[in-house]
Amino acid sequence: MTKIEAKRKTSKKSIRRIKLFPLDLLFSKYIKTKANFTCEYCGAKPAKQGLHCSHFVGRRYRNTRWLEENCACLCFACHNLMHDFPAIHKSFFVQRIGSEGVERLENLARSGNKPDLVLMKNELTEKLRRLEA
Repeated sequence: MTKIEAKRKTSKKSIRRIKLFPLDLLFSKYIKTKANFTCEYCGAKPAKQGLHCSHFVGRRYRNTRWLEENCACLCFACHNLMHDFPAIHKSFFVQRIGSEGVERLENLARSGNKPDLVLMKNELTEKLRRLEA
């Protein structure tokens, strides 16, 4: 068997994705429900599938990935706008949470702390249950 044939069939990245994906879905549903399925930038009410959970600090930083202040419910067009123009994205979040809040998120992302995923799931489930009631 060659090295290529012996190569792992499932990458570490996909294993990680499988583990985090349900929590990401739950968090996205919570953010959209909290925003009443409305884009927080332009105010549009597209179909539920047309809304995105936009992160100010990228999703790769787990310690800020599931924080409410790090996310906004945006329609597809506004989400693309934010990615294409980072200055607009930053000013939008500065307006939402203040410059101190943005700085706190950026520092927290670099801190390297890891959240308790089970606790996070339980908290999100409870918050979503209260919102939907």
